Amino acid sequence: MHSSATRVVLTLVSIFSVTVFAMEGSVIMDYNTRLVRTKQCIIFACSEHDLYFNVLALMAANQFVQPVHMNSSYDLVSILTRENYARTSVIVDTTCEGAPKLLKEASANRYFNKTYQWLLWGVEANITDLLPIDLDYVGPNAQLTYVNKTSDAYLLWDVHSKGRHLKSPLELHLIAKLSTELHKLVVINEIFDLQSIKYRSQFNGLTLRGASVIDQEDILTNQQIEAILSRPTKDAGVAAFIKYHYELLSLLRDLFNFTVNFRNSRGWAGRLGNTTFRLGLLGIIKRNEADIAASGAFNRINRFAEFDTIHQSWKFETAFLFRFTPDLDTRGKSGNFLAPFSRQVWLFTVATLIGINSIWLLLDYLSKRWHSQAMQCIEERIFNIRIRRNLSAHQAITNSHSNWTERILHTFGAVCQQGMEPIPRDMPSRSIVLTVFLFSVVMYNYYTSSVVGGLLSSSDLGPATVDEITNSPLKVSFEDIGYYKVLFKESSNPTVTRLISKKLSASRGPNEMGVYGHIEDAIPYLKRGGFAFHCEVVDAYPIIAELFDANEICDLREVSGLMEVEIMNWIVHKNSQYTELFKTAMCKAREVGLVERLLRQRQMKKPECQSLYTVYPVTISGVSSAFLTLLSGVLIALFALCLEIASVKWQMRRPTRVHKGIAIQDQA
Repeated sequence: MHSSATRVVLTLVSIFSVTVFAMEGSVIMDYNTRLVRTKQCIIFACSEHDLYFNVLALMAANQFVQPVHMNSSYDLVSILTRENYARTSVIVDTTCEGAPKLLKEASANRYFNKTYQWLLWGVEANITDLLPIDLDYVGPNAQLTYVNKTSDAYLLWDVHSKGRHLKSPLELHLIAKLSTELHKLVVINEIFDLQSIKYRSQFNGLTLRGASVIDQEDILTNQQIEAILSRPTKDAGVAAFIKYHYELLSLLRDLFNFTVNFRNSRGWAGRLGNTTFRLGLLGIIKRNEADIAASGAFNRINRFAEFDTIHQSWKFETAFLFRFTPDLDTRGKSGNFLAPFSRQVWLFTVATLIGINSIWLLLDYLSKRWHSQAMQCIEERIFNIRIRRNLSAHQAITNSHSNWTERILHTFGAVCQQGMEPIPRDMPSRSIVLTVFLFSVVMYNYYTSSVVGGLLSSSDLGPATVDEITNSPLKVSFEDIGYYKVLFKESSNPTVTRLISKKLSASRGPNEMGVYGHIEDAIPYLKRGGFAFHCEVVDAYPIIAELFDANEICDLREVSGLMEVEIMNWIVHKNSQYTELFKTAMCKAREVGLVERLLRQRQMKKPECQSLYTVYPVTISGVSSAFLTLLSGVLIALFALCLEIASVKWQMRRPTRVHKGIAIQDQA
């Protein structure tokens, strides 16, 4: 019920409406307060009396009202802004001369959408004259109410079309009647039901404009495109997400009963020279040359202002696929005998052993010197024999030379867990021996366990990043599809630049796969090894599961990072008249499990490894350090032999000083 102030205003309006007013105030009041229940109303009229009395009535009903005189200058864009209420009604007196211009501007700026409730006062006009065919933005998302009059009542009609740009006719459904005498509103259909997907989901076989991306020659007709996209198997030049979005489009096609006439594009994106003119699929959609696309699009910040997203579910994931072989062990853990310790640890260990040897020799030298001096004192006091003293000095020198080599061998044997013979008897030497053995136990056990663990584990073998792929001996190829060519042409990423210069610029032999190829052609190279193929992984998994044996599947490795892993957007034109309708339908399809079912069919999981473990043979690169150590020992032994031979020859030519001293003593 209206308040007393509202009834007074309505009474005044009804009195003057017989002669002057074009719009019935009670119709506008009931439309705003009872049907659409808005909080803000914008009135376009050319009669000051209409504006005045309707504004008073709406303000009395607690409405925020903005009157606009159509004979004066105004800017529609500055009136219909984001600052309006979420529920705003727009009243237009179509009897005014400026009404066609207003409606044309509203259609061009796409204001006939879910944001505004439009009321077209067309008592003396035909709806087809008010909304001619050139007003092409009157679609299934339009919230238009048309008012006409019979002899005893005003009739309010819901008006929409499935696409005026497709020559689809206007569809009218009666909302309510308002008697001219009693001013009683009789609601026939709830307006929000008529504007929902329930009443607007039947397209009656209307043909929408479609677009897709098939990177093949001479794909021109709709029949060719439909035949390729409807095949469940992999096709050359067709990405996996293309066929997935085609199946999603088929769900919408069955739900809304429309058909699609496709046009093909060889790529997704691009620009004409240095201009802003978009090429490819995105250009087609941005220019509103297609209503829906059988393709997804990557997330880019500059695209949110140009396209609407109606669905997100496909995870785009690409990777290098290759079969692991032992020569690809870039981390050096499969049989490399130097791998358990870093270079710093090896150097520090060698320095520690040299220090221990030096300390041991120093202790031996001090001990021998002390014992020698003590023995000399005893012999001089008791025996006083010079010859024995000279012989003892000679023996001490000989023993010191033998101890120097023995101590080095003892230390090396202790580190290698080979024991020590003879065992030193003095306490300082025994302390050093105990320390060396404890040190060798800890280091030796860690060393051997690391080597064995590296031989048995295969979870982290092979290149793990794009840079390691670039530096590896692998030959690299890519699926022959458009987004790789765009990546190599436009990307300034240093990783991509290095990959191009090292892997893609060199010439290839007749028995090698080219830079671009198809998955079926890459399978023999993958099975052979030494080859990496980059593609969308869900395309490769079915073929790999069919053609690879159990061991080859266990050897399969993936390296991602060249392209981002992201959820793709299913896009339409910005402010498309189908955005809300298709978005609602896809939400329902996800809720009932249709989207999940398609994802399980299209996104096959990676084949599982059935072997318990795989032991990879040790390669020559893994044992090269052991052979180099052996070779170094042989060379050192030969060098020592040469030194000994030279020393013996020198001693044979020149008698030793000791022998000379003995001869002199004998003569004396």
